[in-house]
Amino acid sequence: MHREFLKYGILLYLILQILVNQSSFSQTKEELEIEKQKNLEEIDYANKLLQETQDTRKENIGQIRIINKRIQLRNQIINSIQQEIELSDREIDEKNQLITEMENDLQKIRKEYERLILFAYRNRSKYDKLMFIFSAENFNQAYKRMRYIQQLTKFRRKQAQMISDVQKEIANEIVLIENIKEEKESLVNERIAENIVLERERNQKNQVVTRLRRKENDLRKELEEKRRINERIEKEIAAIIEEEARRMRESGLYRQLTPEERIISDNFLDNKGRLPWPTERGIITESFGHHPHPVIPGIMIQNNGIDIATVEGAEARALFDGVVSKVIAILGANYTVIIRHGNFLTVYQNLINVKVKKGDNVKVKQAIGTVYTDKETHTTVLHIEIWKELEKQNPADWLSKN
Repeated sequence: MHREFLKYGILLYLILQILVNQSSFSQTKEELEIEKQKNLEEIDYANKLLQETQDTRKENIGQIRIINKRIQLRNQIINSIQQEIELSDREIDEKNQLITEMENDLQKIRKEYERLILFAYRNRSKYDKLMFIFSAENFNQAYKRMRYIQQLTKFRRKQAQMISDVQKEIANEIVLIENIKEEKESLVNERIAENIVLERERNQKNQVVTRLRRKENDLRKELEEKRRINERIEKEIAAIIEEEARRMRESGLYRQLTPEERIISDNFLDNKGRLPWPTERGIITESFGHHPHPVIPGIMIQNNGIDIATVEGAEARALFDGVVSKVIAILGANYTVIIRHGNFLTVYQNLINVKVKKGDNVKVKQAIGTVYTDKETHTTVLHIEIWKELEKQNPADWLSKN
């Protein structure tokens, strides 16, 4: 008897296990769907920005960077779809395994049930049951036999109900498998469609790159200009820190943060990965660090921050509470605003209509200027940097992913 109850418990465990697995699968698929939809929205935004640049009828690096971003997003979508397909395969395999286990258990339960029915048939009359009880040697044995008959009857009913439940569960799992197979087929078709679009986007990129390579001299001049601007910003940041150190030396004090600066600095650090974007909307078109030039083969470029493409008229916003350390006019880069947040500095480059000045206290998300739109290329790109004193940080690691 105990063995039969144990089997029943094992079967229930298996059923509950698959339900838990289904829940985890659906959560993972839901996360993948959310990620996919987010990437699709970013692609739509990239297409909007690309349309603005294409209206100029003049290919430029900005176009290539937006196209590259779109290709990157498309690859992420295809990867999400592939993961969903693999999850579907795993789910189908686990459900098939569960069905096999349930069918094996069902066969065992049926055999035990047949044995119980046969026993009940042989002792079907009330007289037989009473004789079984009264033939006991003593009262305790008679009581135990009566309890045995009651438990046997109850267990037989449970066995019958369990057979029915398992049969229904098997039927439900078979239906679910068919549904998953349909979802998988839809995902496979979606992956094929996305790959076709991806190939078209790559061809578009190759065509633009081919035409831009004919202007390699101009591109090299742009590259040299960017290096000059980077060097200027590095010098300005070094000058800010050196000026503060000089003041401390003259006053006989070592540069230490005030209590208020320490709070801001600690809060800034605590919010790594959660800082708001410096524009209401935008996509990162050039990443941080050392990477190949998008057009000129064999040329590596260094980006001390990230470039964010946005729409014309977009405002740049402070990443965090702080104090404006400097507002600089740089030839070829319009205005640059540097804001101190305790030990950290944030840099906002390519602004016009600047709304702050040196010494101003600013709040998080406060507008500090308008991102400049190039009149020839129609690109609107904000360059931002984050420094911990003289140490460059990757802004993408600090910004919110939502």
